[in-house]
Amino acid sequence: MLRIILGSILVIITMLIVPSVEKALFFLPLIFSLSVSLINTDKLKIYRLLGIIISVVQSYFVFLGLGIVMYFFDDWIQEITNSGTTELEGIALVTFGGYLAALLLFYFYTFIFKVSNLKFSFWAISICHALVVIVMFVFSKNEYLQLGVEKFPSYLISWCIFMSFAYNLSINRETFLLFTNRIKTN
Repeated sequence: MLRIILGSILVIITMLIVPSVEKALFFLPLIFSLSVSLINTDKLKIYRLLGIIISVVQSYFVFLGLGIVMYFFDDWIQEITNSGTTELEGIALVTFGGYLAALLLFYFYTFIFKVSNLKFSFWAISICHALVVIVMFVFSKNEYLQLGVEKFPSYLISWCIFMSFAYNLSINRETFLLFTNRIKTN
């Protein structure tokens, strides 16, 4: 069970150690991919070092894609915020990129990690991404629609924490099921 939460703890500790958010953003894909791949080296389908390197490269490509999408949609998001549209439309627009990135990265990770149940993984990723949305909505004091450049670092950091948990939960599904069965029997 420690394996499942260790990745998120490593992301949090690393974010606290890094002196500035700007430096952390550059290393965030590295931190994220290492929080998943180093903990689960025995779950890699390929040679360990190669699997870790591929994991890092995949993370940078997906994070770059998410950053590009957010850059191009930043003006559009501001227009939605300033026009008379509902908050629900803006939240859906902002979170779609992060959810798509989570699913895309996990799809790539299934080529290098042993994943036993994709349906379970989909639900874990979906629930954890919903938690990212809830956290951003609660802690931004209803300014979530103004994500833009100012809120993007907070979104990425919370995304990394919760997605690290979801990925480790998905990869270590058997451990999680043993733990929950043990709790049920006690």
